[in-house]
Amino acid sequence: MWKTEYTAESPAGPEAIWQLMADVSGWPRWNKAVEAVELDGPFEAGTPGRLTPPGQEPLPFRVVEARRGEGYVSETDIAETVTLRAENSIIARPDGTGCQVVLRVSLVGPAADYFGQSFGPAIAAGLPRTGAALVAEAQSVRLS
Repeated sequence: MWKTEYTAESPAGPEAIWQLMADVSGWPRWNKAVEAVELDGPFEAGTPGRLTPPGQEPLPFRVVEARRGEGYVSETDIAETVTLRAENSIIARPDGTGCQVVLRVSLVGPAADYFGQSFGPAIAAGLPRTGAALVAEAQSVRLS
C-alpha cells in the first residue's frame, strides 16, 4: 500500500465543503486531477460511475461511503492490479468558525508500491493545490 495526506484549513463551514464534495460533476472546478466525473445515481455508498483524468479514458469509480457534512470515501480502479482510494474528511471546528478538510489518498492492490513510486510524487504534489482550490471554492458556496 502507498498513501499520502494533506490537511487544509477552511473558514467555510462543513456544509459548504460537503456541498462541493457531493456535486461530483463540479469536481473539475477545484480538482485539476479530474476532467469529468459522472455517477449513475445519488452521491451515496454503492453508487458507481466514471472518473476521467485529464487526457485519459474514463475509469471505473464508485462511492464507498458518504456522510453528509463529514466526508466521503471513493475508489477508482486505475489498473487491474491497483485501486486509488480517496478518503476525504470534513472536521468542524469546535468554535463553529470553519473546518479542516483532510484529503487522504492511498493506492491499494498488488501493484500499489509500483504505482506509488511511479505516480505517488505527482499525487502528493497535487493534494495541496486541490485542498487550496476546494477551500477557495467553498467560500463562494451558497447553502441550499
